Amino acid sequence: MNFETVIGLEVHVQLDSRSKVFATEDFAFGAQANSHVSPISMAHPGALPSINEACVLHAIKLGLAMNCEISRYTYFDRKNYFYPDLPKGYQLSQDAHPICQGGYMNLRLKNGENKYISLDRIHLEEDAGKSIHDQDPDNTLIDLNRAGTGLMEIVTHPDFRSAEEAGLFLSEIRKLVRYLGISDGDMEKGNMRCDANISLRPVGQEAYGTRVEVKNLNSIRHMRQAIVYEEERQALALNAGKSIKQQTRTFNTETGTTAAMRDKETADDYRYFPEPDLLPLWIEEETLDEIRAQLPELPWQRLKRYTEELGLGFKKAQPLTELLERAQYFEALMKEGLTARLASNWLLGPIRTHLNESKSEIEDFPLSTATIASMAMLVESGKLPLKLAREKLFPALLAAPQREPLALATELNLLMEEKSDELAQAMDALIAQHPEETERFRKGKKQLAGFFIGLLMKQFKGKLDPQEVKKIVFEKLNG
Repeated sequence: MNFETVIGLEVHVQLDSRSKVFATEDFAFGAQANSHVSPISMAHPGALPSINEACVLHAIKLGLAMNCEISRYTYFDRKNYFYPDLPKGYQLSQDAHPICQGGYMNLRLKNGENKYISLDRIHLEEDAGKSIHDQDPDNTLIDLNRAGTGLMEIVTHPDFRSAEEAGLFLSEIRKLVRYLGISDGDMEKGNMRCDANISLRPVGQEAYGTRVEVKNLNSIRHMRQAIVYEEERQALALNAGKSIKQQTRTFNTETGTTAAMRDKETADDYRYFPEPDLLPLWIEEETLDEIRAQLPELPWQRLKRYTEELGLGFKKAQPLTELLERAQYFEALMKEGLTARLASNWLLGPIRTHLNESKSEIEDFPLSTATIASMAMLVESGKLPLKLAREKLFPALLAAPQREPLALATELNLLMEEKSDELAQAMDALIAQHPEETERFRKGKKQLAGFFIGLLMKQFKGKLDPQEVKKIVFEKLNG
């Protein structure tokens, strides 16, 4: 049988705040185990939680950006389950009244089409600690540093039909939280994780199949691999007449396979009930108005401006908006006087190549926008060949970021010189040396002009105005 894949995602985003969501201690990735804990996060008797306002405002900000309805009245629930890295025996989360309800995101697929992805909710909760299985041969170790850090859980409807669509959504969420400044979305550090609910149904069938949940996927690549594996596993079982068991599974990054962890829980298994030690939250309209006014230009809004107002094609505009810091550098280049075309060419060309090779980010790039703009204008004015700018001056500036481009180009003898007379004489000599190519050009093989242009550029080591060279070559050959 032919099957259609149905996927829903639960994306967990760790919030960037100075303290945990219900406790006052801070949290630092990579810190010594159990060094960022308190009586609250360790569940000592009598320790009472209190809400972190910054986490609430972060959740509202994301909800507004994703077109959610913000609940004016909301409260927290106890989600009861037992696991070694959950000291209280329950997690503070939200069940019946999440802080953000509904919402959507429009994805632009690789084929250029837009796909509407609807959300069920975004709710606020606390993270659990971390179980460590590879530091002791006989025991599992527990690190509670992460316990109690603020999380947002973004729950989608089952609107995805492929691993590619799901991966694109996760990429857009990571971009969005970085734009909003509410999380770094770093999946390698566990600051963004994903659970994928995957099922198959015969093509044409409306009813959903039995779903399985693959937990704690910590990269977009791993999520895609897990989905593809589940598609194949479930299709084989269904075609063999077997049923799919509703269960929670884990993904093995080394083998690219999933394995059963436990039968899938239902909401009743968690025995949700309102948290008695926290008051409900009342969110005023004035608060929502203030947050709306503070929202930055969102990634898709910036993408639209770059394509419609700046005239950039999607293939250029999309990578420019991929990272907020990259977009800011691009706009700073334009403020230095570069056109959108020139700024994008330099940023997506030599600069991005250098960043990729050095495995660094634009925030670490040593050259100021003023320096890049000055070099680009030397090229545009015809004083410096583009090839020499990219291959000679750009590396020289990286080695000496404080230098001024014109002075360094002069010192390196890179600037073009007026050589009209010498150029004409050199072309006469080339025509005499290559009579056969000259005759073929004059009989209509005009592409041979490139042959002579290349010889001249090589002879003068590229320090020529290409337009001047082209002009003299055609004048002499058409003689």
